[in-house]
Amino acid sequence: MVKLFQMSQRHQFEGLIRPHLRELYSYAYRLCRNRERAEDIVQDLVVRLYQGKSRLDQVDNLRPWLYKSLFRQYLNDKRSESRSPFGYIDGAEETLAELEDMGEPPEALTARHLQQANLQQALQYLRPEFREILLIHDLEGFSVQETADILGIPLGTVKSRVHRARNNLRKILIQGTESVGPVFSEIEG
Repeated sequence: MVKLFQMSQRHQFEGLIRPHLRELYSYAYRLCRNRERAEDIVQDLVVRLYQGKSRLDQVDNLRPWLYKSLFRQYLNDKRSESRSPFGYIDGAEETLAELEDMGEPPEALTARHLQQANLQQALQYLRPEFREILLIHDLEGFSVQETADILGIPLGTVKSRVHRARNNLRKILIQGTESVGPVFSEIEG
């Protein structure tokens, strides 16, 4: 009877978490830009959530709460990394097979991948707080209020950072990431 109850709880937990795993991994990857590290962050988060699964039932809006939890897990991981003498070893990048979309013509696929690569490269030149805010608000599509809740910052700060981050990103994209070195100090804001 106890085993049946435990299995039921596990299935309930999986039912809550599984629909969000792909987007959580995607967000973790955009935060840390390392496949293995993103997997570790998501795995650590899932283990931590499973151990405290009784709290999941009390969460009103699960998706923003999961993003907030993942962001905290990322920060904890980042702190641990800075204390380690070895840091985090970069993993392999995505393979071409993972990136291919057979439904698109090759020219459109190439153009889309170039745009994504340029955007990802430009995002790396932003200050971390600007990059994080754009990832959550613009790329993940959270509202200003949800972004404030996830990052634990005031609403006005979110609005001003989104504005400044977009302006800085626009300048980087217009000027090109090759020449962004000297420009970076001007647009840091």
